Amino acid sequence: MAPVKTAPGWREPAFGLPRSALPLAALSAAVTVPLALFAWVLPTSIVMSAFALLAVVMAAALAVADRISGPPRRTDRPTLRDIAGAFALAAATATVLADIDGTARWLGL
Repeated sequence: MAPVKTAPGWREPAFGLPRSALPLAALSAAVTVPLALFAWVLPTSIVMSAFALLAVVMAAALAVADRISGPPRRTDRPTLRDIAGAFALAAATATVLADIDGTARWLGL
């Protein structure tokens, strides 16, 4: 049986995941781990407020990193700008779900 011929320059991926799955998995971990830590460490009335603040900071950091990284963009996988948008959406959702009165009481305002 003859070996299978592939296109020139073909490389086997390091992971068995599609190219876009790795950044999305990192995004999921970056959202889940802090939220779990907040739920474990902070009082329940301020968890969502703290998560919203963290998500805004992460979105801003990713947007700045995307701006610094330069103009080459690939449309076949998510960019840092896409992931920053996901963090901004998570921050907006957390802000809507946050208990603002409980956070203000905890802060002493």
